[in-house]
Amino acid sequence: MADQRCKQIFAMLSDFVDGELPFRNCRALESHLKDCQPCIAYLESLKTTVKACRSYRVGRIPAFSKKVKAALLAAVQQTNKRVSRKDAK
Repeated sequence: MADQRCKQIFAMLSDFVDGELPFRNCRALESHLKDCQPCIAYLESLKTTVKACRSYRVGRIPAFSKKVKAALLAAVQQTNKRVSRKDAK
């Protein structure tokens, strides 16, 4: 189980990986990481996750079919009618 210091380190690691952690905190974090295997393992896991998320690219989104477009338009129109009725009251 991680001690209190490890919990503090865990909270800083995301900013550290993103390069957003203040320098003074980086030095303390790096010092802690020299001797803490659980924190090192967590950092490596976080780096892998961030790298995977950054490399993920959404492909081209297919166009809606005519049936889907019609259903969306009908839903918007129905919502607009309800809103108009509430505004009229």
